[in-house]
Amino acid sequence: MNRFLTAIAALLALLVLPCAHAADVKITAQFKPSVLDPTRSTFVNTTPQSGFCVIVPSECGPGDFSINLPLGNVSYRPLQPNAADADSVYLRFPSDFITVPVTHQTTGQTAEVKFRIVSYAGRYNIRNIAPNDHNNLWAGGSWVNGAGPCITTGMAYYSTNQYYFRWWTPPAAATQPCVKKPTRTIPTGDFWLEGGRHSVSYALVTPSPLSMRNGIYRGKLTLVNGRGGHFDFGAQAIIERVYVEVEFELTVEHEFQLTMPDAAKRAVLEPPRGWTEWLAGGAAPPRLSRDLPFVISLSAPVKLSLSCASTDGQRCRLDDGAGSRAPYSVALSMPGIVTDSGQPVSRMEITTDQPRALRPALGYAVNAKSKIHVEAGEQSVADMARRPGSKYADVFTLTFDAQIN
Repeated sequence: MNRFLTAIAALLALLVLPCAHAADVKITAQFKPSVLDPTRSTFVNTTPQSGFCVIVPSECGPGDFSINLPLGNVSYRPLQPNAADADSVYLRFPSDFITVPVTHQTTGQTAEVKFRIVSYAGRYNIRNIAPNDHNNLWAGGSWVNGAGPCITTGMAYYSTNQYYFRWWTPPAAATQPCVKKPTRTIPTGDFWLEGGRHSVSYALVTPSPLSMRNGIYRGKLTLVNGRGGHFDFGAQAIIERVYVEVEFELTVEHEFQLTMPDAAKRAVLEPPRGWTEWLAGGAAPPRLSRDLPFVISLSAPVKLSLSCASTDGQRCRLDDGAGSRAPYSVALSMPGIVTDSGQPVSRMEITTDQPRALRPALGYAVNAKSKIHVEAGEQSVADMARRPGSKYADVFTLTFDAQIN
């Protein structure tokens, strides 16, 4: 008896386990910086085309996207000429923006995409119709004419028993139906929207990738078919599928690259015009400096911090090893890169007590020829000059923490 109860418990546990399944439709977009288009700072739609853009490619221009939606067959009970709107061919669409959260698959960081249907294409089938009688069958003419608020696209392909059409679906079509009424009674089963021919074009508003880390973000939208759902086909409709799941996948591939010649990793500070004047008995130079070149490519925000072997808590200091320390400054010039407040990075001083947040000014800073400016000012030079023969040195580190992973 106990053995039997245990087996039943195990079976019930198996029955309630969640069943993982793939989405019905997958929409993908990618951000990857491009040297050919460095100002681009948006996602590119990478979803394969399906639906009417494949069936009738002349209907789609550059930047138009269509996908098949497996809404299933939608058949109708009797349709009467003078029936109420809800009892006619009643079509309402998710044509106003729906916000969908997407989540980074590793870090859990979230962002949002917005999605709406821009146009709907479908094919109806009709039995017991005279040849080429689609125009007379419907009040207001054939389905090439969009029923308000839906708007005609001019697309219509038909045979005696089938009619393929496409309508624009403005935001109003999310709350107001597009209704077609027959001019004669159409019996149950004589009219249906074909399950394999539902397709839509869509608008996708993606977040700014500049604030997103490298990786994959995913989110799902469950579209509901039927009365009161995202797709509402009217009270007379017989729905084959109630739910259609759309998955959104955003891929972010930021780039960060910094190169610096080995010779630039050591800064020997010198006067602006060299040592000749001072060695000839002239006054101490007003400053000692050295510029260190490097090249950076960056498409994401970066946090920059400074550390050094000797510091007064804000600036680095040159140390002679015998108790004398002279402050010096470290500054940066990085064309095409700005602070988080939008100020150009031009001889911007970096201090040890305040990390800086930087970002590309426009999308992608490519091979920005940059410089580190190291300088000991007049007071520091005067202090060091009072110790002839001393050797002052320090080691500083600039850390670029690219916010990409």
